[in-house]
Amino acid sequence: MDLHLQGRQALVTGGSAGIGLAIVQALAAESCAVAFCGRDEARIQAALQTCQGLPGAVTGRKLDVRDIQAFGRWLDELGRLDVLVLNVSALSGDWGEALSTDVQATVACAEAAIPKLLRSDAAAISYIGSMAGSLAAPTSAAYGAAKAAMAHYMKSLSARLLPKVRVNTVSPGDTLFEGGLRDRVQREEPEVFAKVLQRNPMQRLADPAEVARVVAFISCPAASFVSGANWYADGGSVAHVQF
Repeated sequence: MDLHLQGRQALVTGGSAGIGLAIVQALAAESCAVAFCGRDEARIQAALQTCQGLPGAVTGRKLDVRDIQAFGRWLDELGRLDVLVLNVSALSGDWGEALSTDVQATVACAEAAIPKLLRSDAAAISYIGSMAGSLAAPTSAAYGAAKAAMAHYMKSLSARLLPKVRVNTVSPGDTLFEGGLRDRVQREEPEVFAKVLQRNPMQRLADPAEVARVVAFISCPAASFVSGANWYADGGSVAHVQF
């Protein structure tokens, strides 16, 4: 399928590793130009190396999205913007961190980008949530609550911005990649990792590329009638029926 992303410009926050990097690669593989940010220059440079040879041009920027003025300057430098992928999370059980990064910074970035997106003829915002926003999470309540709040915000944002800008959430399940949370658990707490595997109906964890392909599709003009949805890329882990 042609996703009609050639000649489009995307911006991905938190794109230097894991799911974020896989999203950058998936979009660039469809000939979309992609700008991404991260906080670690070494990881940014390593990510750029993995994107060499892809059809779409990829650039990286060292930037903390909590600095909304710096984010605004980056937006201004980009020129056009067609796709915004919001992927930054503190991944923290601390309420202050979860609120300042997962909620406040993400909302500020989205609102800053909206004027530019409104000038696109095929604009899309895709937010990377988590299945934790739909499940009881007694050991990470702040993280789960922040993800639930942002899924609500994205649904409301869709209603506000249609028909000019489509807005969707992708909620991954347990995902395994080098240097990530589940990778650390696999190495340091194998008994806990075995329980994580057992609770997954597919008896394995997601590869970041599997999540990224969902994001690339809902972000592309080919998904032109899709908005306001929360897409679970969780291997069937969330058991409830979504109304």
